[in-house]
Amino acid sequence: MASPSLDALAHSSAPEDYPWLGPAVRSALLLSEGIVDLDPSGGVDAPTEQVDGAQVDIAAIEQALAAEGVAPLAERTLVIAVGSNQTPETIARKYRRSGRDIPLTTPFVRCTVHDLAVGHVAHIAVPGYLPAAPYQAEGERMELVATWFDEEQLAVVDETEPNYDRLRLSAEDHPLTLATGQEPAHFDVYASRWGVIAQGHRPIPLRLRQQEMFDELVGLTGSSLTRGDAAEVCAVLAAAPDALHELVTSHGLVVPDNLPR
Repeated sequence: MASPSLDALAHSSAPEDYPWLGPAVRSALLLSEGIVDLDPSGGVDAPTEQVDGAQVDIAAIEQALAAEGVAPLAERTLVIAVGSNQTPETIARKYRRSGRDIPLTTPFVRCTVHDLAVGHVAHIAVPGYLPAAPYQAEGERMELVATWFDEEQLAVVDETEPNYDRLRLSAEDHPLTLATGQEPAHFDVYASRWGVIAQGHRPIPLRLRQQEMFDELVGLTGSSLTRGDAAEVCAVLAAAPDALHELVTSHGLVVPDNLPR
């Protein structure tokens, strides 16, 4: 059963609550009437690659796509999301806000990816929060979400990512296991155009609350720019969109993500 309805998802999420992920990543199918959970009953307690067999039925996904009259997986681009794009709710909002008449149906599947980690873009998003960004990280293993977009959907998502370049990564460099049991040869990611925030030349891992990152920056810089309640800080940063980047750059807190371009 699809739940909740997309009308219930239309409201904007508060910037101070970014990345809006909830308690865990999940596999789901975004449909025109709502969201269908694809995870096994009772959830998953181990990393995707450590669970024997497929946890998500790829044939069921293909059947759902066919029933909706939309492109099959073979005609879609696989993109690994690192921030709020992991959630069907965020993608549904992006589709709706585009004003385009495009199909909403989109599969989201949990995955394990190696030698990749997630930090913060060294620049704010328009609403004033610090968005997520991937970076090269030898020896790391992340549980993220893979999304299959058709051509029209991908064009919409690309337009919503002005701080990023969409890059293609090889599974030879970043081994990937999907909850469907597949191990694709490559996948795309959105990589920061501004670098990522770091301490001592090491990227700072993603904080799941903006307040944590803002407080951390106060300690690292001594600046009052990010001091205070996260909602108020986001409003200040939104009104001065270059201030955060100037702050972290002047304190040597920016490093490249070291992903191939």
